[in-house]
Order: sequence, then C-alpha cells, then structure tokens
Amino acid sequence: MKVILNAGPLPERYKNIVTAIGVFDGVHRGHQSVIARAVDAARNARGTSVVVTFFPHPVEALYPKEFGGYVVTLEHRLRLIRSLGADVCYVIPFSRSFARCSAVDFARDFLIKRLRTTKVVVGEDFHFGNQRQGSVGLFAGFGISVETVPLLKVNNINIKTSLLKNFIRDGNLLRLRSFLGRDHGIFAEVERGKGIGRRLGFPTANLKQENVIILPPGIYVVRVLAGTKEHPGVFYIGARPTFNKQPGAVVLEAHILDFKGVLYGKKIGVEFLKKLRDDSSFPDEISLARAIARDVKNARVYFSRHPSGSVSPFSF
Repeated sequence: MKVILNAGPLPERYKNIVTAIGVFDGVHRGHQSVIARAVDAARNARGTSVVVTFFPHPVEALYPKEFGGYVVTLEHRLRLIRSLGADVCYVIPFSRSFARCSAVDFARDFLIKRLRTTKVVVGEDFHFGNQRQGSVGLFAGFGISVETVPLLKVNNINIKTSLLKNFIRDGNLLRLRSFLGRDHGIFAEVERGKGIGRRLGFPTANLKQENVIILPPGIYVVRVLAGTKEHPGVFYIGARPTFNKQPGAVVLEAHILDFKGVLYGKKIGVEFLKKLRDDSSFPDEISLARAIARDVKNARVYFSRHPSGSVSPFSF
C-alpha cells in the first residue's frame, strides 16, 4: 500500500479511483466494512482503492483540551488499513485552515481534481466540509457515484469509536474484541527502561507511550509481534507501586516468554488477550518476583489452552 502524506499528488498511473473517507481511528468493524467495500468496488472496476484518513484527529486539531487520545497510533492505523487490501492511503493533515474548507471545495478540489475520484464509499452517518455541512447528496452534483455503508451493530448497539475508547478505559477486552473483530492492541517503539525487570529475573521491553488510551493498570496475557514472528508474553501497565510509594507515571512493559533478542529502538505490536490481575504493591522485591513468576505460569497455561492460529495485521 502506498501512503501519501502532506497532501502530495496522486500518481497518474492510478485509474478508476474508488475512495473511502473517514478518520478510521481504531479501524473497527464498521470502518472495515467501508474500506472493504471500496477495495471490492475498485477491483471490480479494475481500478484503485484509495483510503482517505485525517491526522491529527479533527477534535484534537480544533479542541485539543477536549481530546482524550487515540484508539491506535497513526502508524498502527495505516498497518490495519493495509491489511484490508487498500492500494493507497492518503493522509490529510487536519488543521484549523483545512476545517474552514467548504464541502463544495472538498468535493471539487480534492476528490475530483486531486484524487480523480469516480466513486466514494462512506458510512451512512458521514458528513464533511466546514461545520460538517456537506452530505453525500452533494457528490452526485459532481458526477461522483456514492455508496453508503450501513452502521454495523453489536447486540443492537452501533459500533462507534467513542464506545471503543470507553471499553479501553474500562478494560473490557471482550467488548473490544466484538467491536474490533480482533484483539485490542498497541504498536510502539521499545525504549530503555530502568532494568528492574531484568534484576528480578524477568527482562521486559519498555514501550514508548504515544497519545493513545491505555487499559487500566494490571497484568495481562498478551501476544507480542516483533517483525513477522508472534511470541507469548505477559504485560504490565502501572506505576510500579512496589518501588514508587507516591503516585508516578504509568509504564508499559512486556515480558516476552523465552525471548532472547534485542528490541531496543524497534517497534513491536502487543495484543491483549486476558487480564490476569490488578496492579499491586509488594513488601519487597522477592515477593514481587514470586508474583511475576505466578503470572508467567498462568500465561503459559493460557497459551497451552489457546494456541495462536491467526495472523495479525501487525506482521504484514
């Protein structure tokens, strides 16, 4: 998949453009259905599927104090979109000046002149342009074919990104899985930590924190994806209360079972499968190490009962 940043031109070699439009934060099942329809329509027309997404999020750009974070990073979003078979992803830098663009200007100057769009695929609740004044009916006046994809529901509840964010904050992995169609995960760079895990006998990969919403503190069974290989693991989210008596910054640490490689500076994916327990403070390092050993044992039991059988979008 070709990624175009900073409003660069679409190469002339791309023909019969079918464009899916949306922020697509999280790339949940509703987003997947929109993108899949665009991919299918482009293939049937022997054309090119283009996914248009926006970064930063419009709310972050216009009302930064009200923005609570992303479901996934932009790089993670692009990997998920690529896994759906899109040919091109066009990332529009969203800004206050772009927000003032009228619906007519967006359709005429961007979709037609820049992208040469012949068909647009969007969700049924899609609006665009300044103050969201534009609706899909406007496209017909420019000769663009339109396909609206109905909102997907789970147990009669519309799948929405706002609900995903609530599920993450609540630690509801089951609901996340049902809305995403996959396990919830993060994708981040491994950075050097303080070496506490290694000192305890359980070396960890410390992940750099991005502007994404994090699950509640605790110990989780995870699948770690480094390069094209999957590894079982245990993941810690918390402020290390055993070592920090005062509330401190939350850290993200993955202990990868039976892993010997070096990951500093590399980006890995982590998929959350099950929560083992809440974060706890222990009286000493020996007690903490024993608790971690139990966590690792429980994770091994989990994987013996749930062998991995699917390929993750991280590994594409």
